[in-house]
Amino acid sequence: MFIVTRLQEMTQSGTLLLVPLIMVIVGFAAAVLGITWMLASVEIFSSIEELKSAYDAKKGQMTPEESIGFIIQMMAQYRTNKATIRTMILVCTAGGCCFLVLGIMSSIEFVSAGLTSGMITLNYLLIPPSLLSFGIAVVSLLCSYYFRKYASIWDIRLAEISRSENLLEKTMEQYSP
Repeated sequence: MFIVTRLQEMTQSGTLLLVPLIMVIVGFAAAVLGITWMLASVEIFSSIEELKSAYDAKKGQMTPEESIGFIIQMMAQYRTNKATIRTMILVCTAGGCCFLVLGIMSSIEFVSAGLTSGMITLNYLLIPPSLLSFGIAVVSLLCSYYFRKYASIWDIRLAEISRSENLLEKTMEQYSP
């Protein structure tokens, strides 16, 4: 809706204004990034939900072997979705930046000053979109931060597991006939 409104303003005025054009481009980019993020997150969260449901079903009566099995499934889930998680981090960051730009540009449009007359005009209708854009930017950047933290923790775990596997292999080679 935002994009259509801005394009209509530009076509009706007969001029190509820079600020509305930038807002249309950034708004379109934010919409595409948002849809991409939602599709990727559905895939990730559904696989996590499957693991959680299986874990909750056996909670309290799980054998040590079953616990190890769940740990292995979690590692496999992360390895499988590692590229998607990296994409989600980039999309969250880019989307957050796009919404931050939209919020800043809406805030700039909120206050307009006439340099020759010294008159300041406030457009209160632009406050809700500005606040909404800033809110989405904050949430998106926080999601990016927490996904990055999640990925770095799992990367450390996988590196440690790989190191332990190599150490075990070398130890086994030393003691084998």
